[in-house]
Amino acid sequence: MEQRIGERYVLTEPIHPLADGVMYAGKDLSLHRDVFLLMVEKSGDASSSDYLRVLGQAAQFSDERFFHILNAGLAENHVYTVLTAQKGTPLPAQLGRHRMRGIEIVSAVFDLGKGMQEAMEEGISGFSVTAENMWLTEDNRLKVMNYWSPGKLISRGSLGLCTLLYQISTHSKQGPATFDQYQENVVPALTGLTSGQKEALLALSRRVFREEVSLSSFIFSLREIIALEKSPEAPPKAFIPPAAPAEPVRETAPPPRIQYRQEEEPAPERVRRTEKPPRAKEPEAEEADTRERMPLRRTIWTLGAAAVVLLGIAVFMYMLLPGGPNKGPGSGGTAGNTATATPAPTPTSAINTATPKPTSSPTPPTDAVPGQIPNLIGMTQEAAEQAVKAAGMRYSYFIEPNPAESGTVFRQDPPPNQPANKGDRVTFYISKGQ
Repeated sequence: MEQRIGERYVLTEPIHPLADGVMYAGKDLSLHRDVFLLMVEKSGDASSSDYLRVLGQAAQFSDERFFHILNAGLAENHVYTVLTAQKGTPLPAQLGRHRMRGIEIVSAVFDLGKGMQEAMEEGISGFSVTAENMWLTEDNRLKVMNYWSPGKLISRGSLGLCTLLYQISTHSKQGPATFDQYQENVVPALTGLTSGQKEALLALSRRVFREEVSLSSFIFSLREIIALEKSPEAPPKAFIPPAAPAEPVRETAPPPRIQYRQEEEPAPERVRRTEKPPRAKEPEAEEADTRERMPLRRTIWTLGAAAVVLLGIAVFMYMLLPGGPNKGPGSGGTAGNTATATPAPTPTSAINTATPKPTSSPTPPTDAVPGQIPNLIGMTQEAAEQAVKAAGMRYSYFIEPNPAESGTVFRQDPPPNQPANKGDRVTFYISKGQ
């Protein structure tokens, strides 16, 4: 039997139970369109008012990776939320039937993570991103159903995305209890990934389970894994993020609009849409550019020095001529000798001034220990790069506003003095001042 809400909405059938209510398929009789309705049982007038207030704030956010709120209100013993109808099915119903391969799963989770960064800029975070709160479209894209209610700590942020990746790849409604279980089950399930991609994904997941990875760092690392070459023999290369999709990390952000969202991602991971993203520079490219410019610089210095020397010789010879400016009629030999000796220091001084000084190259720190993450805090960019290289690791860096001295490292990920394997990546952040 159909259930009506006033004279406008009709509930036809239940679709999926969520943490705080049940989602139904329905119709908007006034606008003649299909809609979804989330019915949440009221627990009191004050609680219902708070819930509606939170819904009003969430309704201002619109992103294709989230269900869009069309309307909300009270109906007898329920608070109802009207959502845009979607094609596809709830993800839990597809966990045992989907045919997504490893790279498709990683790409879908990466795309969802970018949407989470957009939501964080609007003060929306702390919601669950595990399978029970996800919708799978017909083209295998993930959408968040409820993003205004808080989720459990294990189901949100980078840990929630890591759990979601595990659930999709292993076709399991349950998340992993430990990292050992995660490693044992997810590696054989991610078909189509190269051995290098699997190793990078496991290393990233291990740090997520240790709560060492923020949401922005997790998304950046996923993009790097996706960009790895498909050849198992090819060594991992430093990844340069594309300019358009990524957005720079800003240090501060406005406070969250919703009072109960206390465990949102730290402010440095909130993103600003209006700025262009910093590009991680590849050290090999910089060294190649420097090598290409050095011959040209040497040529310019050499030609300049030769020109000064020739000019000095010409002036000196001109002074020695009988009709030179310092040899007037009737002047004695003593006066001539004095006049010709005066210009001699001029070419010598010019030559010394024009001689190029060798460029000093930064010396790698002597305290870098292979197998251990170096402490980069307070270093300049060049010193930090040399320290990471000396430790046998790779690196990426960002330049951000910070009270620290301009041009010095004020934060790094992972933290210093931790065990590390050769080839692991360190991300550090360089201050550009306030």
